[in-house]
Amino acid sequence: MNLTPDERRIRAALEQIETPMYDIGAAVQEQRSRLSHRIPIHSPHRILAAVLAALLLMVTAAAAVLQFSGGWHTIFGNGVTIPEGITLPLQSSQTVDGYTITLEDAIVSDSSIAVIFSVKSSDGAAIPGPVDFGNIMLSVDGSEPQTPEAAQSVFNPDAPSVQYCYQEYEYAGTADTVSLTFTAGPIICMESSDLVTADIDLDALYQAQPLAFPAGTEGEARTEAYSLQYFPGVSLPLAGRAPEITFAGIAFDESGLCLALSYPVDGASAEFASITDMRTGESISALSSSTYGNSSSRRFLHQACFPDICADDLPYLKPQLTYTFPIVLANQTMTFSFRTSTADSWSRELALQLADGTTITHLIVSPTCIELEGMHPDSPDWEQPSVTLQLTDGSCISTNPRATTFYSPDGSGQTGYGISYEYLSDDSSRRFLSLSDIVSVQIEDATIRIEE
Repeated sequence: MNLTPDERRIRAALEQIETPMYDIGAAVQEQRSRLSHRIPIHSPHRILAAVLAALLLMVTAAAAVLQFSGGWHTIFGNGVTIPEGITLPLQSSQTVDGYTITLEDAIVSDSSIAVIFSVKSSDGAAIPGPVDFGNIMLSVDGSEPQTPEAAQSVFNPDAPSVQYCYQEYEYAGTADTVSLTFTAGPIICMESSDLVTADIDLDALYQAQPLAFPAGTEGEARTEAYSLQYFPGVSLPLAGRAPEITFAGIAFDESGLCLALSYPVDGASAEFASITDMRTGESISALSSSTYGNSSSRRFLHQACFPDICADDLPYLKPQLTYTFPIVLANQTMTFSFRTSTADSWSRELALQLADGTTITHLIVSPTCIELEGMHPDSPDWEQPSVTLQLTDGSCISTNPRATTFYSPDGSGQTGYGISYEYLSDDSSRRFLSLSDIVSVQIEDATIRIEE
């Protein structure tokens, strides 16, 4: 059954009523028949219908105000723009181990799905640190669960009683309505320690097992070199609480000193955050850090690099660490399901050639983002095409390339790409759009009009 926009809003509102025996399709069909029946202008039935309609609008508006998630502003800033009617307020909650996890709002279109989750203590107490929501999985109409293509969360120490997480998923469907099932949990809080000083004799360690990386040494080569060093006698500050974290190596590269720690995939982690020069009292922050390894190795190696430090400085240096300890808030997998209609997206195959040799072969415009696919010359200095939009009110908005993926076709001499662009408001905060608000997409100097 093809629904008008008004009928879709009616249906979405009805679907939030927890009455399993309620026939949503019949209700929408009845509403359609009522809308098509003309009532005489002076009829008391028309007056009553007008009053009821006004009351319905007031109740719907009040519900939208009460249910609209504060997570949008928390995650994307007070300048976030969300058109009326684009979000589906859900407020579906489960309480586990004293914490309430809520699926707050959703934006569901036929090319992407976005949701806001929150977690808070049932007694309103502060959450001790940033929450790790993990990979919240999504199954659409019973399909294989998928991980999000984008996720964002914010820990606000000024408002620690609730934390929000935004998750965005790819979707390509043609159905007017879809059944969505999210699985979340366990929910973990990441508690960070204060900066602690390690009583490590860096000079003695380096003299015993010197290691220098040639320029350009990265990744697996560094991991293998560190594995040849062995420091079983080194004691770390919080060894009693996290004995599985070990000192993994000391080396020099072209920029300066490198220090490494090893820790398991599951459990506490740590990193060298700074070094104090005892001669001057100066604290030197790590210039960069890298994490090597993966889940199959069951351990990660974290390296921190400190600039402009040489071997002669080592006797006078004391390193400082920060620890992160996972605390399980809700030790259970939770399931959230609902059914809803989908908002429209727009897709078009292209053969657009840009001045730098980039080809754009596919364009998708959805409420959450713009996506480009194509090929570009295999060049290290290639830059993503710039994209802007013209709206129906005459204004133009910019976009930001949020994520880019690449692949290399065999023998083509070019690189394939896919880019997701997020919409930006005037203050560079995140924006969401209805397809009906967009007139055209400007890609560099080319204009592609959104067809009616």
